[in-house]
Amino acid sequence: MSEGERFEFKFLLTARQRDEVCAVFNGALRPDTQGGSSGVYPVVSLYYDTPDWRCYWEAWRGLPSRRKLRVRVYGTADGDIAPTSFVEVKHKLDGLGVKRRIHTAIPRALEIGRGRGDAGSFAPIEARVVREVHRLVQQEGFRPVCTMRYRRHAFALHLDKIAEPLRITFDDEMGARFRDLQPEPDDRRCDLLLLPADHLVMELKGLGAVPAPVAGLLAKCGLAPRSFSKYCAAVRLSGAHSS
Repeated sequence: MSEGERFEFKFLLTARQRDEVCAVFNGALRPDTQGGSSGVYPVVSLYYDTPDWRCYWEAWRGLPSRRKLRVRVYGTADGDIAPTSFVEVKHKLDGLGVKRRIHTAIPRALEIGRGRGDAGSFAPIEARVVREVHRLVQQEGFRPVCTMRYRRHAFALHLDKIAEPLRITFDDEMGARFRDLQPEPDDRRCDLLLLPADHLVMELKGLGAVPAPVAGLLAKCGLAPRSFSKYCAAVRLSGAHSS
């Protein structure tokens, strides 16, 4: 499925600044209950890249049009949040992000990520995503390179005069590894830490443009968007791209 064109802005902030943001929105943040009653859940991603690290370098250079392939796994090891997984292609086109993904079991997601599996067993829209993944793997050399885990606090932001709620997430406890890449729900083996313990990444997502009241409230907190890629940070810290 495709989530369509959307904006996606990232902010690096401290835990104290996160508390300030939550206070400024004053009750307008409601937990995303798809991740449990509190909206807090682990995210595990298996990232793909080419042998020459094309995805890393394209993101580092800020190319306006580029693709990213990953298998994303949700759920907790104790089963409190049921494991689920997606194969995702994130396509940035002239600054706008489009995410195409299919929901399937972890073994099947990994099989598709190896360039295998029958696209014809999916609905037509999902089959196109499978064929796109197969092309990236078989023709462009995409292969697994990094597994990452972080904890996500997810909220829907409801404000007056805004028809559709925005999505705000706070990601902390970010870690990665470049060995033993097989992902699993709530994977705890990612020991390369990406940020200091009291720092996190906030993401603001929605369709269309950022509403002026939201931009104003964030500015009031002294926050401005900045480019930050968890994957690029992991690759840079590991030095894998220079080996």
